[in-house]
Amino acid sequence: MKKKIGIGIAIFLILLIIGGIITNYADSGRVSTGQEPKYCIKVISSYGSKVTYWGLGYKVIRYVGVSPNEPYENNIGVKMGSWFMDYELPKSNTIEIEYEGQIITITDIKDIGIIENILSNSKYNGEICDGINTHKIVLNNEIYYIKESCKEIQKGDKQATISVEDLELINNIILKYMN
Repeated sequence: MKKKIGIGIAIFLILLIIGGIITNYADSGRVSTGQEPKYCIKVISSYGSKVTYWGLGYKVIRYVGVSPNEPYENNIGVKMGSWFMDYELPKSNTIEIEYEGQIITITDIKDIGIIENILSNSKYNGEICDGINTHKIVLNNEIYYIKESCKEIQKGDKQATISVEDLELINNIILKYMN
């Protein structure tokens, strides 16, 4: 009798794991193409701008612009990961960038997230190049300088390398706000 119960529990757990893998695969495809996850439980936060979808071993967190009843495509930010994943929108509401003598204020939450991600996830070391500061970025009361000639970001007395793609991304955001 105990053996049958053990086998039944093992089969149930195996089916649960297989179900989790299949639903994770299906929902990750839907989320990556901008659609709402299908095999999840939808939980709306008390303040209404954050929706969490709980699946079998995974969750999807999405921030919406106005209300959770808007179409899924109107999201501000979406992240998919394990049940233990945390995801919050950027803390800053604006970023000020001084570029070619102009001060540009970035207000779009997606653009702020992109710039904040580039600046905060860079690995800073003690070596500083002798390049000319081309961008001055103020983010969360911290000042960053970008040196295009060295392809580096300076934060205080430390510096980090910035990729050509990230530099182009920041320049495209600046150009969008300059026009």
